[in-house]
Amino acid sequence: KRGIMLVTGHPGTGKTLHVRAFVEKLNPNLFKPVYTPLSTVNIIDFYRQLSVLLGGEAFYRKPQLFDAIQNSIKNYVVNNKKIPVIIFDEAHLLKIENFYELQILSNFNMDSSDPALFILIGQPHLRERLMIPVLQPFNQRISLKYHLPALTKDDTSAYIHHHLALAGLKDPLFNQNALNAVYQNSGGIPRMINALCIKTMTVGAIEKKDSLSEDEVFRATHEI
Repeated sequence: KRGIMLVTGHPGTGKTLHVRAFVEKLNPNLFKPVYTPLSTVNIIDFYRQLSVLLGGEAFYRKPQLFDAIQNSIKNYVVNNKKIPVIIFDEAHLLKIENFYELQILSNFNMDSSDPALFILIGQPHLRERLMIPVLQPFNQRISLKYHLPALTKDDTSAYIHHHLALAGLKDPLFNQNALNAVYQNSGGIPRMINALCIKTMTVGAIEKKDSLSEDEVFRATHEI
């Protein structure tokens, strides 16, 4: 699906990881991925970095940059038969003016076609920003929205077992109380789960533990 897509989630839930996995599955003969995490820029720099990423010139005037970006997108679609997938990470940091510009940039053939897919990745408050009256026109153009939730308790246990299995561990290392403690102290946020598990295993290694309980998790929590 082309147009504008919004992906939100709390820090550490794996937004960028999921989008990277999505991009890696795209057929390179049919799609042209473009990624930028640099969101704290002014309008001209916003245009210039997008133009360069799409293979265009780094002009210094906005009209030239606008034409270069739209022509690059049209060139990929018409001549190379590829759909540009343009990804803006940390989109919650975009200036309001840049949302206006993105709305204009995505207008092709008097708004009758969507030749590219624009993906905005950001923290949950981005949705609230897009609800303000001045951004309603842009918000209405978003064709697909998805919020990435934290893991459930069962998902957290499965996530930990999966990573330990990838590391070659066959026997359980965390008992059930430890798994529950990891979930309670991480909130199901994968990045926090990773940090807490590594710290817990470090505590266990220092104390020569064969199995990890909620006591080790509790001590590790105070060191993060």
